[in-house]
Amino acid sequence: MKKKIKLFCLPYAGGSACSIYSKWNRDLDVTIELHPVELSGRGLRITENIYLNVEEAVEDVVEKIRDEIIDCDYAIFGHSMGSILTYKVLQRINDLKLPSPIHSFFSGRRAPNCKSREPVPHSTMSIIQLEEEIKELGITPTEFFQNQEIKNIFMPIIKSDFNIADTFVEKSEMLVLNHDISIFLGKNEDVTTHEANEWMQYTNKNCSIEYFDGGHFFLLDQTKAVTTYINDCLTKNCQHISVS
Repeated sequence: MKKKIKLFCLPYAGGSACSIYSKWNRDLDVTIELHPVELSGRGLRITENIYLNVEEAVEDVVEKIRDEIIDCDYAIFGHSMGSILTYKVLQRINDLKLPSPIHSFFSGRRAPNCKSREPVPHSTMSIIQLEEEIKELGITPTEFFQNQEIKNIFMPIIKSDFNIADTFVEKSEMLVLNHDISIFLGKNEDVTTHEANEWMQYTNKNCSIEYFDGGHFFLLDQTKAVTTYINDCLTKNCQHISVS
């Protein structure tokens, strides 16, 4: 009897995967087993060191999931920073000749070969500039910015995450995936049609681009719509699976 399909989920910058994705359990199909991938420095790993670069993050994620992806069907979902981290993890999985997923979901981000249109890269921003960026995103409580102790803990994590989010992939370094991919975007977020369509060259299989109501953090308000699409997508790949 085969196991359920595993869905590994990577968070956006500053986010805890367990906090973001745990509520998906109530809407995911019974054939899908949710695995939020908690990154170093947050959630239950709050005491662990933050990543110095994207390579450290990739190695950590691969180490966390490698034993879980042997001899099973699995998929990976990442939003914003989690989206580019997902792609870099897939590159590393390919390098190590580990099993590939049956599907990957890249959410809330332009294709990796599209450079940021921000006038100042996040990697070169000061803490004050990053605070302004976070305020503009509009999902962080005002109390966060008023508590210096909390800021001292979380701003270095956010700065590290934003450095990862700025990762750019040269076309010469591209890995063309051998499985279907889906691109999730908010209808009101700052990703152009060209930047979205560039994802199509990242697979030799099917690439679907899906738009959801809302802006960059649509997945927080559109949980049902997002999980419904994931259910429809993954259950087509696992009709043969017997659920224990």
